Amino acid sequence: MLAVLALASCGGRTGLPPGSLTTADGGVESGAPTCAGCPDTHAECGTIDDGCGHQLQCGDCPLPQSCGGSGVPNACGCAAKTCSALGAECGSAPDGCGGVVACGTCPPGEICGGAGPNRCGENPCMGKSCSTLGLACGSASDGCSQVVTCGSCTLPNTCGGGRTPNQCGCTRATCAGKGAQCGPVPDGCGGTLDCGQCTRPATCGGGGANQCGCSPATCAGIGAHCGAIPDGCGGLLNCGSCPSRGRRAEVCLGVGPSNCSEEGETCTPTTCARAGATCGQIADGCGGTLECGACPAGASCGGAGVINQCGCTKTTCDAAGASCGTIADRCGGTLECGECPPGERCDSGTNRCTVAN
Repeated sequence: MLAVLALASCGGRTGLPPGSLTTADGGVESGAPTCAGCPDTHAECGTIDDGCGHQLQCGDCPLPQSCGGSGVPNACGCAAKTCSALGAECGSAPDGCGGVVACGTCPPGEICGGAGPNRCGENPCMGKSCSTLGLACGSASDGCSQVVTCGSCTLPNTCGGGRTPNQCGCTRATCAGKGAQCGPVPDGCGGTLDCGQCTRPATCGGGGANQCGCSPATCAGIGAHCGAIPDGCGGLLNCGSCPSRGRRAEVCLGVGPSNCSEEGETCTPTTCARAGATCGQIADGCGGTLECGACPAGASCGGAGVINQCGCTKTTCDAAGASCGTIADRCGGTLECGECPPGERCDSGTNRCTVAN
């Protein structure tokens, strides 16, 4: 009986949205706005507002690309440099985006590279090889007048993918970038992202693959022929009323299944305490419902995975889009999300590793 009585309303951003309305026999219409995800806004990288007051980390870009590098916000891109922007007077030079620009020749008597890479001067210059430069992939200046090509990487690695120029590496995806609200998803680098749990009554997969959602019950589905029954997703089912027979009215007994009583039967409603419910809404066993209270700040009803009990759903580093530093776990504790590789620093605002200036 208690398991059936526990069909209750336990709100949360990943459960039934606030302001939802129930329709006949268990349908739900949401009056709340729909939160946007990174895929919805075609955001490949950087931070966006989901329209519901939350910031989403949509991921990083592999070098030589940068977020917004081609002038489009939240899109990976690269703006190729000209000879003038590179300060190159002669020879061939990398354009900073994997291409090569031709920067002319030196006047008679001068050598390209004689005053530094792609600079005209009188000093001799001997170009360096990829191995001498310590480069594993991509293209780079030989230090004089030419561009050397240093090979390619094996997928899922790309050149600069680990955010180190001319080194093979992989740019790990984010949960938000993959459009995942919960559960495990591939990180694009041979590993797995932990995108966290849903707040009850929502379950992972209830709204689609890696999406939090809830499928409301119906009167027929739970065998309810009368009374008001919580639909398990924050809504309320109206399963009809019992007929009157002369001066006696039949009463509704039970909850999922529930039926009209035999003439003369009575029903004693349960209580929140008897049902072990400390929050949310439950059926009283007599065709009505009971409101069992709200949870304190920081907790939600069903937040720890137990229906009609106050608790908290912890986030994960991956779910929060954090790749470094310390973040709040949303339940009064903290999570350690790792350190950045050499040459990078942890951005205190986003807890993402960025190239150190």
